[in-house]
Amino acid sequence: MTDISRRIMLKATGGLAASVAAPAVIKSRAFAADTIEVGALHDSSGSHSIYGKEMDDAVKLAVEEVNADGGVLGKQLNLSAFDTGSNMQNYAQFAQRLVTSQEASVVFGGVSSASREVIRPIFNRFKTLYFYNTFYEGGVCDKNTFVMAETPAQMISPSMTQLIKTKGIKRIYTMWADYNYGYICSTWLEKLAQDLGAELIEKEFFPLDVTDFSATITKIQDADPDLVVSGLVGGNHIGFYRQWPAAGMLGRIPVHCTVFGPWEKNLLQASEIEGLTTSYHYYQPIDSPANAAFLERWAKRFGADHPEIGTLAVCSYNAVFIWKKAVEAVGSLDREEIIAALETGIGFDGPGGHMKVHKETHHAVMPIALAEVRDGVFNIIDERDNVEPADTVAVCDLIANPSLSTQFQP
Repeated sequence: MTDISRRIMLKATGGLAASVAAPAVIKSRAFAADTIEVGALHDSSGSHSIYGKEMDDAVKLAVEEVNADGGVLGKQLNLSAFDTGSNMQNYAQFAQRLVTSQEASVVFGGVSSASREVIRPIFNRFKTLYFYNTFYEGGVCDKNTFVMAETPAQMISPSMTQLIKTKGIKRIYTMWADYNYGYICSTWLEKLAQDLGAELIEKEFFPLDVTDFSATITKIQDADPDLVVSGLVGGNHIGFYRQWPAAGMLGRIPVHCTVFGPWEKNLLQASEIEGLTTSYHYYQPIDSPANAAFLERWAKRFGADHPEIGTLAVCSYNAVFIWKKAVEAVGSLDREEIIAALETGIGFDGPGGHMKVHKETHHAVMPIALAEVRDGVFNIIDERDNVEPADTVAVCDLIANPSLSTQFQP
């Protein structure tokens, strides 16, 4: 999940004591020679827990399934899964532990972009393979890092192309959270809209602590756009989705959200978000045998009454199996060989369809679904296969420049 800049996040968490909790470990370390060490870093508690909990659960489920099926290279996976508590100091501390005393071969984790940028240099320095599985603003270009989640080009382009072409949309009013994700996505959307013959008539940016959107709703009423696009993030911004219908606007102007998932939907009444559209790789209601089987396993592991899950869980789950396939392709835990194998386009048929590695960017190529909320349920109204991370493709080529370890602005 994208978040405020690392500097701001560190300032916000600097006064908090870094909690040192023992990791949740799947399988005893008693026979280390017969195990492969795997790490996970997710916010199962704290401000980002509505996102991090399902990611942590997904990695645990994937590791358990791998072990039940014989492990990797004939060895069981030993998972050390830390709850980082939405605290950047914890991320740094636990990442250091994973690469030193735990000697992890691979780490899955990071929720916010701030957390990713805290731990990515640590994994690079210790040459520990890293998978980041949260949709984000795009542009990470790092030989050692693989991103198995959506970028703006994958979340925004297919959905907006469909909406603009089928709804005759010409004028778009946009509102964003005030940090890097909002600015980068607004620029990407503006270019896309222009290419499709539409225009952004307004771009507003809101700090994460804003809760009152009455003035903005009045501005939208006066502007009378064809579509409102929201990139609002977090609990405070939930206020917009409550105030919009209260102002009598529900159904008058359609709303599309670039970051709205089951995590927010679970906090709102169905009547407050009727007709809202959004797009991701995965939605729980996807109708396929693979998804039905996955949800059955998820319910068996985490309870039939588990909260609705979304793309964060599935991207995290897929990443474990994509890594497994690469290791088995080369028959060793050599990091360079695994990276080379991943760059051949290794993929996995997951609950949301086939996801594979894009070799030049180390991001994912994946199916994307456009969904509309009806009676509190995400209904799939359009699907696209093999959607590439076009924004990151434009700035990153790790085959031509394998020494890169940076984040570009797409």
